[in-house]
Amino acid sequence: MTTDERLIIRLCNQEQQSLVELYDRYYLLLWKFRTELLLIMLSVRKSYDKSSKTYGQDLMTLIMKKIISSLLIECCQTKINLISLQKSS
Repeated sequence: MTTDERLIIRLCNQEQQSLVELYDRYYLLLWKFRTELLLIMLSVRKSYDKSSKTYGQDLMTLIMKKIISSLLIECCQTKINLISLQKSS
């Protein structure tokens, strides 16, 4: 079982320390992600008239695309690191 799997189990069991570990491990990633989302929101806000009916839908679409692409990139980087570690062992 991986460290992340154990952490998820501990989170499900509502262990207080697991939240601290989760934050310590991923706070930089979350901060980066938050900053990127804010930049997307600002760029969409500038390009649309706020009275436009599609503004909210377009904003949500862009945010979801960014979330999915960020998660895929992180997943691939993690997999590459895992493979590298296995090869070096």
